[in-house]
Amino acid sequence: MKKNSSLFRRRLACRLLAPLLALLPSALPAADLETAGTSLAFCLAGDMRSFTESPEPGKRFFDGAVEMMQRIGPGQFLISPGDFDPPAANRAIIDRYLGSRFPWYVIVGNHEVENAAVMPWVRDWLAADIPGVVRRGLPGTKLTFYSFDVGDSHFVAIDSYPLAKPGNPGDKGRVDLTDAAFRWLEDDLAATKKPLVWVIGHQPIESLPDMDSGRMRHQGESVSFDPDRAARFVTLLKQHRVLAYICGHTHNASVTKLEGGLWQLDSGHGRGGGDTGSPSTFLKVRISAGQAWVDVYRADPTGMNYQLRQTVALD
Repeated sequence: MKKNSSLFRRRLACRLLAPLLALLPSALPAADLETAGTSLAFCLAGDMRSFTESPEPGKRFFDGAVEMMQRIGPGQFLISPGDFDPPAANRAIIDRYLGSRFPWYVIVGNHEVENAAVMPWVRDWLAADIPGVVRRGLPGTKLTFYSFDVGDSHFVAIDSYPLAKPGNPGDKGRVDLTDAAFRWLEDDLAATKKPLVWVIGHQPIESLPDMDSGRMRHQGESVSFDPDRAARFVTLLKQHRVLAYICGHTHNASVTKLEGGLWQLDSGHGRGGGDTGSPSTFLKVRISAGQAWVDVYRADPTGMNYQLRQTVALD
């Protein structure tokens, strides 16, 4: 009973403080994102689907990760590279700990595609005022293509499932990059003058084992079922000086420089104690004077006690 009472008081305090957290310098209002300057920080967390908040004392899900972000300073915004359903419930957790004005950028994953109940929320989000938006995606696209600027960084969100029909579970594995997607992406990358460029998708370029547990999932999967098109994607990113490709899907965290020099940041999963095959993870990216670092925070098997496990310089 004592433990439950303590947990209740902590969560109540976070709810009461949420409006004040939105005013902190680390949580810039959306209107101020363009003036963030050469110093920037943001968090990456995804694949938390169906594990928003644990009903069990002594176990945390996505809520534990977001509370830890609040403790360390979440930066200017949060990016979720796919499988963020249920979106309304997860947005409520962000509101609780980081404030209702804290920007949250989402990229559709395979589990959003297969869930017709989720896609209206995604379409409404895409139709709203995306903070810092530069360009919205392919005419007629049903999923996420958009780009946005924050400070000295340009971010491009791509759709890994252009062949899918939202709400059709059989389409969730239809992974590809169409010729139209390549043209849109090349035009967007060619137009930006920002010194740091990041591309975000759900599917990894290369599925890699977890950095700690060694677990392997979705081995052999990539941004396209066609190896030549996947290679074309990597070549395009390198031609346009993209620093890193941000992804999820595997539930296994890794920060790796791929062959050829492109960084891949796989955010793992933010399910807390809901997935014990690899530690629950969020990444915090810090940028200063043109240099970027990635801090890897990982929880214990209960989804609690997040610790900084590693810092990687993106050289």
